[in-house]
Amino acid sequence: MTVDRTALIGRPLRAANYTVSEVDVNDFLSVVVEPDSAPTDGSESGAEAASGRLAPPSFAPFVAVLGLLKTFDWQEDFLFDYRTGTAMFGEQSIEFHRPLLVGESVAISAVISDVYEKQGKQTFDVVEVTFDIKTGEQGELLMSGQQSYILFK
Repeated sequence: MTVDRTALIGRPLRAANYTVSEVDVNDFLSVVVEPDSAPTDGSESGAEAASGRLAPPSFAPFVAVLGLLKTFDWQEDFLFDYRTGTAMFGEQSIEFHRPLLVGESVAISAVISDVYEKQGKQTFDVVEVTFDIKTGEQGELLMSGQQSYILFK
């Protein structure tokens, strides 16, 4: 059965929230070399460790991926059964408007901006999602961008 996903273009996805936690940043820093960023030793309380500490710039794509995965359901929003199909992340672009702070809560909003079919060894659909990540629901814009998902039929 062929699914026409082009009807999904323009569909807003669920709003989602994410808090930039000290634990996530430290886990990230334990596997990524980031100049001038180091995990805290855990001796400070969460509030003390988080106050004013910038998350490393390379952590932002991690926030975008985790946040976007909370905004959709594969079957309901992409008409895709991940149990029988194969999905991959595709291209991602992010425009940074200001750094993320550890402890900061962000709101993610997204919309399906394009869907198109491509042919390689197999035919597949590319679903492009555009997103904004702000502080709170109506807050300051932190980052915006686009991410694509590749869905094999």
